[in-house]
Amino acid sequence: MNEWKERGVGGGGTRLSRRSFVAGSAVMAFGALTGLAGCAAGSAGEGPSAQSSGQPADMVFRNGHVQTMVDEGDVAQAVAVRGNEIVYVGDDAGVEEFVGDTTKVIDLDGAFLSPGFMDGHIHAPGTWLDRLFNVYLEGMETNDEYLAAIRQFVEEHPEMDAYFGRPFMLNAYQRPDGSNPGPNKADLDAICPDKPVVITDVSGHSAWVNSKALEMAGITRDTPNPEGGVVYRSEDGEPSGCVADAAYDLVSAAVPSVVTFEQMEEAMEKFMEEANSYGITGITNVTRGGLDINELYHRLDEEGRLKLRMRVVTTMDPLYSYDEVLAAIKDSARYDSDMVTTQTVKIFYDGVTESGTAVMLEPYLPESGLGDDWRGEPIWPVDQFDAMVSDFDAEGIQVHVHAIGDGAVRGTLDAYEKAQAANGKRDARHTMTHVCAIADDDIARMADMDVIGAMQFLWMYGDSLYELEKAYIGEERALAMYPTKRMRDAGVLISGASDAPVTAYVSLDEIETGVTRNSPYAEEEATDMHRWPEQGLSAYQMLEAYTKNVAYQNFMEDIVGTVEVGKRADLVVLDQNILEVDPEKISDSKVLYTVSDGRIVYEG
Repeated sequence: MNEWKERGVGGGGTRLSRRSFVAGSAVMAFGALTGLAGCAAGSAGEGPSAQSSGQPADMVFRNGHVQTMVDEGDVAQAVAVRGNEIVYVGDDAGVEEFVGDTTKVIDLDGAFLSPGFMDGHIHAPGTWLDRLFNVYLEGMETNDEYLAAIRQFVEEHPEMDAYFGRPFMLNAYQRPDGSNPGPNKADLDAICPDKPVVITDVSGHSAWVNSKALEMAGITRDTPNPEGGVVYRSEDGEPSGCVADAAYDLVSAAVPSVVTFEQMEEAMEKFMEEANSYGITGITNVTRGGLDINELYHRLDEEGRLKLRMRVVTTMDPLYSYDEVLAAIKDSARYDSDMVTTQTVKIFYDGVTESGTAVMLEPYLPESGLGDDWRGEPIWPVDQFDAMVSDFDAEGIQVHVHAIGDGAVRGTLDAYEKAQAANGKRDARHTMTHVCAIADDDIARMADMDVIGAMQFLWMYGDSLYELEKAYIGEERALAMYPTKRMRDAGVLISGASDAPVTAYVSLDEIETGVTRNSPYAEEEATDMHRWPEQGLSAYQMLEAYTKNVAYQNFMEDIVGTVEVGKRADLVVLDQNILEVDPEKISDSKVLYTVSDGRIVYEG
């Protein structure tokens, strides 16, 4: 039985919060079909395009609004697919020659067809490992609710040697004075004193642990905060039961979560089914699991069971050496195919704002309880981080960096700049994900250096995590996060990403939020939860971010990301034209069909 050890990442579920999982706004609304009024009879670019071999197509979509994404005005009516390839894009009349006795013909009745959605930073299989095998706290908000669920799971699984779960919210422990002590180990000790308990927060950067887990990790009152990490402490200096980032790594090393290939495969099947129901056909998969996880994706690919085209990203985890990670990435190149590509590494520069571990140019508020002039510390020593970026770059590896604070963004750009100076400029497509805070001059640097920004648009409205960020850095700085319009106008290529399971991977919700900078959820969208609405993008720009821009980031623009003859048939069909409806109605769209590599993998 194959198995590996992993540190948990991210949360998910059904609560209305940016870092909670909203199950299915993309598949729930049954709006009226939007017509094709005013559409030219064929492509607005060069007219109908076809690749005929005299053989009929396997599948034809006609009588629709086909947004090819070649450019904003390039619109067609019909698409023909043979095997996994698009063989015709044009008007309804021209597609008739591709219709044979066995062709599946789908009358779109004016529905909207575009390239399938892609997610530029996601951790498959999202929440499914936790939903199926661990403590799952989604939808709960209070300490009492968390404890009841943890107690029930422990009582129902006495055979387990350790207990893992997610996602708790640090908001539950916020005090009126602005400080946040986090959850307490004593509460977990009362449930399970003799086995380790590790419950990850919604961001995946902090963990609530019991005394046994702290003991196994060797964390005592005399243990200093590791560089890039925080051990939460009570007033007497004793570890209180919450650890963040590098301190969480100490626990992960001592109390690893063990997941079997069989469990991962089961979770992946559920994840792919759910992702396809949201119209997703491609992902940048920052993998969970050990360095051998690509074997699973390769097998699913070989068996024809992989329903998401993916760029697999291996994390430079402190549990491994540089040489081990490089060797694993290089070795995985043998698995590369049209469905799976590799040769990308993820490196953390910093943590997250809401635990005080994001690296900032200006100090956190004194009220946050982090001390005077606290700006956060990098996960890796700067010279070591710079060396890794340069060395991976020299090996031809794409470097994908987690950078939240403006200090982390600057440090990452410095590292890319040094790598370019040492190794020469190439088509590296290095990426920063999150980029929550960025200085204006660094926006220009990011554009000049062709660094891609993989952005999480559901973070860009005033949700509960925004409230916590305000408590750490103040309202003015929190409101000034995510200057996406400035970035795009400066020439930064922005890809859309969810960071699931940290955030919902419902692309339509993300697209709406990117336009409105307000909540996409029915219970909230009538409320003013706007966050710097002037930085909203257009619906077309958002659709670019979740299609062709991710394809470019993943070095897949030659086969997906636009609807063109010769490209693979990764498509989504929606019941309304999301480029023309009221932006607040984008998330109400219903996914009618999702096509992955020429196969209908979801039908709504």
